[in-house]
Amino acid sequence: MPTNVTHEYANAEELYVRAKTIEEKIAATEEMIRHAPKHKGAEKLLKMLKQRLAKLREDLEEKREKKSGRGASQSFAVKREGAVQVVLIGAPNSGKSVLMGKLTAAKPEVADYPFTTVEPQPGMMQFEDVQIQMVEAPAVVEGSSIGKGLGAKPLSLARSGDVIAIVADASSDLVGQVSTILNELVTVGIKVNKKPPAVLIERRPSGGLEIKGGNLVEGGEIKVKQMLLDHGVHNVVVAIDEPLDAEEFTEALEGRVVYKKAFILVSKCDSIGADRRIQDLKWEFGGEFKILLTDRPAERIKREVYENLGLIRIYTKPPDGAPAKRPLVLPKNSNVADVAREVHKDFANRLKFAKVWGSSKFPGQQVPKDYVLQDKDVIELHV
Repeated sequence: MPTNVTHEYANAEELYVRAKTIEEKIAATEEMIRHAPKHKGAEKLLKMLKQRLAKLREDLEEKREKKSGRGASQSFAVKREGAVQVVLIGAPNSGKSVLMGKLTAAKPEVADYPFTTVEPQPGMMQFEDVQIQMVEAPAVVEGSSIGKGLGAKPLSLARSGDVIAIVADASSDLVGQVSTILNELVTVGIKVNKKPPAVLIERRPSGGLEIKGGNLVEGGEIKVKQMLLDHGVHNVVVAIDEPLDAEEFTEALEGRVVYKKAFILVSKCDSIGADRRIQDLKWEFGGEFKILLTDRPAERIKREVYENLGLIRIYTKPPDGAPAKRPLVLPKNSNVADVAREVHKDFANRLKFAKVWGSSKFPGQQVPKDYVLQDKDVIELHV
């Protein structure tokens, strides 16, 4: 039990320990959140409680759906189309629908009241010869992860999408809006613009606990073993290659955290006081996020969005033939072997060499498999 807690908190924690059902655990956790200390030193405790409550609600919904025989309804799903799926997520009336109408052919309902959008709204953004799927998520509010507003469903879109675009409204506190969205994402196990921890966990049917690099975890190898046993893991190989705190190792062990690329789209940039709020946003988040202003022509916004997706277009061509009209779209820093695998999974093994036009020193230069390609390169594969 944490120190300096109220009598009410201690009673709620005791109720949680004695709880037999998910419903009882949810009720006790809600009481613990209500009575948890609110000072800065208790932020980690409150974060843990909210994450627990979000997971308990997921478990309860799954239990109810299994009992009823219906499919899971705790999440939204949109079939992925185009080169990449970008999920627009933000507070009520943050300008997501207006932005969707500006960048895509979608016609979302636009109104000045909260929660106008209650279902995912997909649309296709055409940038030159690439199609990017944009999905407007219903609004997220503080506490969405634990059932407030429309609940955690909008956040599930961010979890399944490829990239997250946080839409924030410059007519009000931008830093507060972005902070709220980030807190809600973290609570449901989504971390943005961060690398997964360098830890490998391979469970096996026997062999006990084999731990390499346990001294890199807060508390050392003894703490790692205890966390493994607390999670019912008795046979596993663990390899840790960088310093981790106990929370980071637990996240890797449970496998609930996903890591997503994200950027910020600022709407209503002509509002009174917007310039100051935008500067505050850049000061607070500019080092971690690319911040794009949407008071620009649509084509400029599309280009900036595309450039922040970390993609390149590669055009294949046959010997003595013309380049394909439609490109292969791959992550930046992809090489010749990656293109060969995209053409066919076994093609890379048979590849002898390739010729490249564009980024090469001279047109049609012969390059090896590990040659790193650039946007709009033309490539000719030889097997």
